[in-house]
Amino acid sequence: MTAYDTDAALDDLFDDLGDDEPDNEPNNEGGAGSQQQPTPATDVARRTSAILAGRAPSASVSAVLELARDLPRLDDVREVDEDDFSDLTEIEEQQKAQTETVMEAALAAADAAVWVLALALERAARGRWWRRTHDTYGAYVEAKLHRSAVYGRQLRANAPLALETARHTGVIPKPSHVKITAKTAKTHGMEAGVSVYKAVLDASAEVGENPTAEALMAVHKRLPAQLPPPGDEMHVVIERTTRETLGLEDGAGAPAAEAEAFESEGVDSNGSASIEAPVFESNIKESNGDASIEAPTDTTTTTTTAATTNPNTTEIIDAELVAHLDTLKDGLKELAAVKKTLTKAAFAAAASTSADAVEYERLRNAIMKRAGEIRNTALNAPTAT
Repeated sequence: MTAYDTDAALDDLFDDLGDDEPDNEPNNEGGAGSQQQPTPATDVARRTSAILAGRAPSASVSAVLELARDLPRLDDVREVDEDDFSDLTEIEEQQKAQTETVMEAALAAADAAVWVLALALERAARGRWWRRTHDTYGAYVEAKLHRSAVYGRQLRANAPLALETARHTGVIPKPSHVKITAKTAKTHGMEAGVSVYKAVLDASAEVGENPTAEALMAVHKRLPAQLPPPGDEMHVVIERTTRETLGLEDGAGAPAAEAEAFESEGVDSNGSASIEAPVFESNIKESNGDASIEAPTDTTTTTTTAATTNPNTTEIIDAELVAHLDTLKDGLKELAAVKKTLTKAAFAAAASTSADAVEYERLRNAIMKRAGEIRNTALNAPTAT
């Protein structure tokens, strides 16, 4: 298996965006293609830099490393066998929550560091501080960041949108997310780009998910060609489009969770269910990083067509197909019954009256996990042939 190349992945992240400025702006001061010759002074500086590379981390880096102090001691974490799927103990729940808090803080620090780099590059570009050490700005970026010039240029280009998004949402967006909202901003303006991110962030949080590039792209594609001018009306249109795209509302603006299922709950006259799955982290295929969402097929029509076009189809095979379809229909009926039981009111009542908050959260998370597994199974199932 080919090793994962982080540098290449980061470069690919930006390679399809516009080229706003040349990467290889010549340094005319030293002559075309000239390279600064090392002098005793520069050689001393290079050697000194190499020695200092092993110095103690700066205060900012130390602050990030300090996060590790909040992790539970490894010796205190109980080692569990691979085939152990028992419920987490109270201590394990506490250790898990403690660890995930550190994870979130570390990830936020990493995301913030990316945009700090963008701000630093903007200053280096304006001052042309590379002019005495490198032939081009692109060479300077590659030397300092160990990334391609394309990566550095796109960080600079997207930094204003990323920082504006952070200011309005309190969340530092990932470069892959800003790559998408930059498309919205290019078409409809920066305020629309920020609004799309905020709407996807809020909608994802409602179902315990995090924003994804796939969700942002899905909303971007569903936006009207012409949005209202910046303001409340524009935000309303973006929010409604987001909720419809992610399956949280139907086309009429009613909560999707309130729609009935099976017969009176969204099943048409021939018994095929109409299910539109939202593009969240839990239903994105890992094979290629993209969500593969197929439109529902009419199983009755599929079965009939297969029997008609294949003259060798036997009655026994037809009976097996019907049995398999009956299994899916029975499962759908059971899901409809479960849906009637696990209502929003049931959760609200359990949350307000439960004396055991840990047990309530365990049950709620287990239900979300099981529902996600069923949804993923359906999404990854083969299409009818």
